[in-house]
Amino acid sequence: MNTLHNYLAQFTAAVFCFLKVSPIRFIGGCAALAVSRACQMAAFFLPLKIFIVIHSGEVPEYFNVFPESLGISNIITLFSMLVPLIYGSFIALGISYRWLIDQHLHEFGNTELIVGGVKIAAAKSKRLHSHIAKAFSEVGLIVVSVAVALSFDVMITVAWVVLLYLNLWLFHRKALSAEDHHRLTFLKLHRRQFIDYISSANFMVVFAVLALELVFFDMGVYTAIFLLLVSRMVFQALNRFAVESLYIVKLVPHRES
Repeated sequence: MNTLHNYLAQFTAAVFCFLKVSPIRFIGGCAALAVSRACQMAAFFLPLKIFIVIHSGEVPEYFNVFPESLGISNIITLFSMLVPLIYGSFIALGISYRWLIDQHLHEFGNTELIVGGVKIAAAKSKRLHSHIAKAFSEVGLIVVSVAVALSFDVMITVAWVVLLYLNLWLFHRKALSAEDHHRLTFLKLHRRQFIDYISSANFMVVFAVLALELVFFDMGVYTAIFLLLVSRMVFQALNRFAVESLYIVKLVPHRES
């Protein structure tokens, strides 16, 4: 019987196989995509903060990194200039990802890909390369986000880890083994719908945990807002990882346990 742990082991093995050739290009490409995703979120979030500062007419406490001599108008100007810069970084890093991964695939060429002791055909290897690269970038984004959250709050980090594992278990049990024409649960959901709705529902759990911490554990409101935004990014990354896994699970060999 195939398990989630077996799938993750095979996924990891496939990553290490691709890392045998030009690992800097592969890791660099995946890192570029992960940072691009973060820039995309920041490019959306930063204008909202600018509007809040303009409306309130005062600088929030968490902007105390700036010297007092820097007035509110200068801070608004500075952050307004950052918006196109961050958005440009989102695009530039996305382009860099595609260039680096294409270069890596070219260098990988006809290198023999063996995962779990099974040789994978060249045609499947090329398809697997793209899906593995995207999924690996999402893993990197999740791991870094969890590490950042841990420096802010242990309780929300534990909640994330538990939710991530339970989601992966449920996706592997229900969606990854399903075919495209299958419909899941009594709601007759497509497998991608199933993944999307489940991963989106995590936001409500995270909101509840943060609300409890705000009320009973004296969490700062700005910390809660930041962690809520990062949570959204984390579970979007989980969604994308699961979607890529729909294809990966069909291309990598399975070990029996």
